[in-house]
Amino acid sequence: MGTHKLSLPIRDRTIGSLSLYAAVTSELDHIFVITRGDDTLDWIDWVLRMKALKNRWTIVRCCEAEKGQSFSLKAGLSRAKEEKADGVVVLLADQPFIRTEMINELIFQYEQYVSNHKKLDFVAAMFGNLLRPPVLLSKNLFLKLITLTGDAGAQGIIRQNPDLNGISIIYEDRKAFLILIQRKITNWREKEGYKNEHEDTGCKSLDSNRH
Repeated sequence: MGTHKLSLPIRDRTIGSLSLYAAVTSELDHIFVITRGDDTLDWIDWVLRMKALKNRWTIVRCCEAEKGQSFSLKAGLSRAKEEKADGVVVLLADQPFIRTEMINELIFQYEQYVSNHKKLDFVAAMFGNLLRPPVLLSKNLFLKLITLTGDAGAQGIIRQNPDLNGISIIYEDRKAFLILIQRKITNWREKEGYKNEHEDTGCKSLDSNRH
């Protein structure tokens, strides 16, 4: 379509800004926004550039981002390690209906568990019996994550290591996990996005399961 899909509007914001806004208004300590080396950042709305919110996020350029998801993930992980982070939450910019409450629930479940001096490797959202972003990954997994290649994501590490100790939080809202594919955005916006502008797109936590 000739337009960066993250720049396309949904309601009064862009696709990418909706995802980023959910992150910056959450209880995350800081957000690293991993972008391609040539990203113009025109998808980031002015609200997110205001001082109160701008201090919450930092751009990390990844010149190898187009080679696969693992390159972006490792670029963000590198910065998180520099900040001596206890863990990271992996979010996708093209999931505009992820809500702040979802991110906070991952953090809450992790902190509750480790406060009892128990080891926890991850806390992940689950929809349709599949683990999906967002996912919180403990620093226990950092060494495994840097071995990822190509388009492999964090879910690959979880699937390949069944001995990991994790929690899955079940959600029932399909729209929250919708990843917008550029060639389908126009039809989707006409069919879904603007028919229900005032629809509550929140996610309801149903249960938590140990793995």
